[in-house]
Amino acid sequence: MHRLATGKASLDSSVIVDFHLVGRIALLEELFSGRLVMSDFVGQELIDANLQLTGVETIALSNDEEWKFFQTLRQDRPGLGPGELGAIGVARFHNAILVTNDRQARLAAEEFDISVHGGLGVLEYAVEVGRLSGVEAVEVLEAMISQGAWISEELVEQFRKRVLDSR
Repeated sequence: MHRLATGKASLDSSVIVDFHLVGRIALLEELFSGRLVMSDFVGQELIDANLQLTGVETIALSNDEEWKFFQTLRQDRPGLGPGELGAIGVARFHNAILVTNDRQARLAAEEFDISVHGGLGVLEYAVEVGRLSGVEAVEVLEAMISQGAWISEELVEQFRKRVLDSR
């Protein structure tokens, strides 16, 4: 069973935008129905970008421990914006998997033993549960890349092999 099959998923705007740009935001909503969480910082980024995601619980940092973590992470990782920091915080304090395509956010989360997946993991999960075929997942990925998503050629090739060989 795929790690994204159970539990909450804390989304960063990078993944949301990638799926939005290729008209597949509904796929995220469907795959994580009732399990989507995001920080209020990510929520504000979506509002600013005029994007909507339904079926998501927006969570604000609410106690001293969460704010201290946010501030410490902000100091230690100055390249991360409030959205990434908030998504990591929500994942940590609400027992969720962080879903981001941001490399710095992934590395920071892994330092705190937070499970992390990106857009490729979401597409693999969609194939595993039969929501997309391997060919469709590759097409979605290629569309994301053509819209500006940056994923190394090595990761793209590994992804293609995994989802196309799973037929």
